Amino acid sequence: MTTLCSGYKNTLGAVAIASLSLLSTNASAALLDAFANGGFEGYTGNTNSFNSATPPGWTTTAGTPDVFNGSTNFVGFAWKSSSTGGDFLHGIGWDGRSSPYVESALQVGLTGLEIGKQYEISFEQSISNSSFSEAGGYWEVIFGTESHNSDDMALPDLGVAVDWTWQTMMFTATAEIQTLEVVAHSTLGPRADIGIDSFFLGDPGTNPNNPPTDMPLPSTLALVGLGLLLAGRRQRKA
Repeated sequence: MTTLCSGYKNTLGAVAIASLSLLSTNASAALLDAFANGGFEGYTGNTNSFNSATPPGWTTTAGTPDVFNGSTNFVGFAWKSSSTGGDFLHGIGWDGRSSPYVESALQVGLTGLEIGKQYEISFEQSISNSSFSEAGGYWEVIFGTESHNSDDMALPDLGVAVDWTWQTMMFTATAEIQTLEVVAHSTLGPRADIGIDSFFLGDPGTNPNNPPTDMPLPSTLALVGLGLLLAGRRQRKA
């Protein structure tokens, strides 16, 4: 009987430790996600024009990016709202010019990073066609000394709204303080008009807006709780 009870206690302890580990991971992710305004909200001007604005927390580094939303429809644009809704950042990429033109924004001095640790950067991207658009495009994300490109997006027909798609990239910190920058590019040389929203920086697999399939979801957490309850009942019976 003592051996049986000990086995149940070990099972209960293992489940409890796993649950606490998961909660600790989520808490850590919340701290890492403390960079400013991943949803690109807070702009109070006209979002149905080329407003040459970045929302609070972001600084223009090249060109004149804009704050748009799902209702922006001037000069033939058509956009849908991302999964998190609200405003998003629009950028022009025009890599084929004799003097390439890109629009970008950044955040300087993100602190609290661990050197050698891997971080996830994920976001939603979309593309639209306007009276000026000519090509597909993609986003380049630069975090510290590392750079990754998102998937290429094809130019849709004029007036067609393209669904937002998730992109996930992994970066390894090389310093405790790093700069984050997003840069718009075109795929074929001519001008591309692209959007970025729902930006996340944190531990891999912990983006609450885009959980991977192997990440414990609320239903899984409920099963963990049920396991704890059953283990406790079996211990009392033993």
